Amino acid sequence: MKKLLLALFLLLNLFAFSSPRKLKSFHDQTALLELKTSFSDPHGVLSTWDPTISNHCYWFGVSCNSDLRVVSLILKGHDESTKLGGEISPVVGSLTEIRVLSLPFNNLVGQVPNEIWKLEKLELLDLQGNNFRVSSLPFNNLGGQVPNEIWKRLKKLDLLDLQGNNFRAQSFHFRKLMNLEEEETEVTPSKTGLYPIEIASIVSASVIVFVLLILVILFIYTRKKSKRNAQVQVIEPKEIKLFVDNGNINTPPLTYESIVRATGYFSNSNCIGHGGFGSTYKAVLSPNNVFAVKRLSVGRFQGDQQFHAEISALELVKHPNLVMLIGYHASETEMFLIYNYLSGGNLEDFIKERSNPALDWNVLHKIALDVARALAYLHDDCSPKVLHRDIKPSNILLDNNYNAYLSDFGLSKLLGTSQSHVTTGVAGTFGYVAPEYAMTCRVSEKADVYSYGIVILELISDKRALDPSFSSHENGFNIVSWAHMMLSQGKAKEVFTKGLWESGPQDDLVEVLHLALKCTVDSLSIRPTMKQAVKQLKRINPSRF
Repeated sequence: MKKLLLALFLLLNLFAFSSPRKLKSFHDQTALLELKTSFSDPHGVLSTWDPTISNHCYWFGVSCNSDLRVVSLILKGHDESTKLGGEISPVVGSLTEIRVLSLPFNNLVGQVPNEIWKLEKLELLDLQGNNFRVSSLPFNNLGGQVPNEIWKRLKKLDLLDLQGNNFRAQSFHFRKLMNLEEEETEVTPSKTGLYPIEIASIVSASVIVFVLLILVILFIYTRKKSKRNAQVQVIEPKEIKLFVDNGNINTPPLTYESIVRATGYFSNSNCIGHGGFGSTYKAVLSPNNVFAVKRLSVGRFQGDQQFHAEISALELVKHPNLVMLIGYHASETEMFLIYNYLSGGNLEDFIKERSNPALDWNVLHKIALDVARALAYLHDDCSPKVLHRDIKPSNILLDNNYNAYLSDFGLSKLLGTSQSHVTTGVAGTFGYVAPEYAMTCRVSEKADVYSYGIVILELISDKRALDPSFSSHENGFNIVSWAHMMLSQGKAKEVFTKGLWESGPQDDLVEVLHLALKCTVDSLSIRPTMKQAVKQLKRINPSRF
């Protein structure tokens, strides 16, 4: 079965990357996968490098531009649990758009591939603290002469750290800096000896040249150092914009360093979910301060100003059934959102693992109503209205009292036509996307209503949106088709999960089933609004109000 799914995934990739631009992006992904095989990864640092989970722009340490081309690869060995081993594969030379390549303080060995020196757009190269067999890297106890070819090929290189080695001082780099051609000439003496005055002249000239060279070195070092500091500030501004007051004296301050450290530097062990917009990590700053950090893919929005404007607009979107956005960080190489953490997990896990107490009708009704209220608020009470475009059980979170909270709201608008890992044309997840949206790419609030209806059908039944049991039917057969078939055959009770029909009330269950089917009809005019769905759910179980 896994081989069949992988073959299907590769086939979808061939269609998805049919254009020349997307084909180059696919080549980047293939290069990263081959690079992964050349590393030894005993601690699972690269566990997210899996094309069946997400595309390469979501992978740990990888950043892309708007064309999904890799522009940055940063894999720093912070401690023994984050160090990579092995060698660097020559395939790294296929990443032709890369500007930042940083693999410091790992346990990398072998020889640095010559292909690195051919990356013409490379601006920052940091390979210090490894064990390479070359004479051009810092902190490797290396000696000899830096190859002249580096200067010829890396035309855009701004920062190459060569400190901590035993290089012989050469003049080729000074000739490069002064734009002089490298030439070797033979001096044929016209006589067998030199007069004292000639020796004195040569010594004096040598001293003058030496002093000039020292001055040039100091000038270049000062200029490079200030430029490197500016470069680092551009690459990694360590600031967090907070929307919630964090001034409690007993609360640890929310800083870039504290958040990233609390996620274990985005370690796989702290990952609590993957989605179309990125991966989410648990961040424990203290027993009473736990957050969920959603790490987004860099390069999926059109400029910093747009991003800050859109994410700041989400600060005003507040509702009891929406996950609270606490703050965010955004830079050229890192971007994440900080939410309050909900210990009850997500609705997808709840459906898979539900136990007898969770089969209580009041619990299921409460979850359905909470989600409906959140969507009604986004559609009717926000100006402009917010379309979610990715309603599914994994985006609905629960607390310990089964209160439901909608997450990832506003991200579709924020990231434009961002693609989920299981879709190629529209935002959303296959199986939950409204048919008119999938066919025309035109989205309205009624597309969210359709997805909500699918979620309700999953909540009350034992079926998934695209359940494996549907494979014996014709193409396009899904949970909606199945529910209609059960009703037409007089088998409505078989729609409901085991024990739910028996515990009742059966009239209320049938009415919720009809509401879910009405939300998923093809005609947009017949689909209810989410405000109408809220009213109907309140009418179904008035004893709770």
